[in-house]
Amino acid sequence: MYLLRNITAGLHRQTYIPKKDQPVFLHRLSELRENGYPLDQSLSFLFLQFPSISQKGQLIKSLLNGSSISETFKSLGYPSYVCMHLYFAEQYGDVKSSLAETAVLMKHRESQRKKLLSILQYPLFLILLFVFVSSVLNLYLLPRMTQLYQAVGNEKSGVLHTAEMIFRIIPSIMMATSILIVILASIFSIVLLKKPSLEKWKIISSMPFAGFYFKHYHSYLFSREASILLKSGLSFQQMLKTFIDQPYRPLFKGIGQFMTEELHRGQSMHHTMLQLPYFTDELHRVTEHGEMNGNLEREWGFYSMYCLNALEERSGTYFQILQPVIFILLGLAVVGAYLIILLPVFNLLQNI
Repeated sequence: MYLLRNITAGLHRQTYIPKKDQPVFLHRLSELRENGYPLDQSLSFLFLQFPSISQKGQLIKSLLNGSSISETFKSLGYPSYVCMHLYFAEQYGDVKSSLAETAVLMKHRESQRKKLLSILQYPLFLILLFVFVSSVLNLYLLPRMTQLYQAVGNEKSGVLHTAEMIFRIIPSIMMATSILIVILASIFSIVLLKKPSLEKWKIISSMPFAGFYFKHYHSYLFSREASILLKSGLSFQQMLKTFIDQPYRPLFKGIGQFMTEELHRGQSMHHTMLQLPYFTDELHRVTEHGEMNGNLEREWGFYSMYCLNALEERSGTYFQILQPVIFILLGLAVVGAYLIILLPVFNLLQNI
């Protein structure tokens, strides 16, 4: 029994921080570092709040022996964009402020995710309810209504007949559409996985709605990190080498390699970036303007903040449009379901 308890306890232990606690952990770590705590003591203190995390001592020991902060946070289960932020922060020596900024970015992404879920949660419940009502209509009510009409010798109206036909085929259409979407999404994902990183993101960036988000997000990441690296005193070649050396985002590794080759061929930064479809047109214009006046690193820094604002504004616009449209469609469907039930009753009452 003792051995069984040990095995069970080991299964329940984890080597990562729960996703919902990751932004808070980062924020508290930045506060401790701002107040002068060494990194190892800060982590030891914060680990006390997560007793389920295993190998805490080994993580701290490896950090003291030269392991990078980004590798440590990767071991704790943080997403790749967080690890990349911390990797770049280690290169220019400003880990303290990067911890706080990354925590804010994580909270922003989490708030957007929760907002989308809250918008879709109630409509999803209504859709499931509508599917249930349609099934009940098809399996129970409509056959009995037909029998009742035949018993009293009445003809069904054209409107009622059309409504019945629509509600009979709606479940089949929804099922077929869902299966088709799953199949197409699976095929698309498999095809993308087989492609190189640059080609894969080129396809995604050309998609109608998703392309806007990915282009702005990649423009934000590149302009922010490149701006900070250049401000820290690195040359363009050293900055691009930092992108090539980071192990967390294959896309930026490929972008760094491509830009390095183009700059060696004598191309300007602006003309090099024009060949990259992963960034926004605004970033191309900002790069051209920054090269002309010699303030490229500053303008990239300002533009990175504008990218986040653009993502927030576009998300808010989509959310404001999406929810009313879903409610209107569901409202029409529910009204139609009630008419299917009530119209035969009214017709029979008129004939009594």
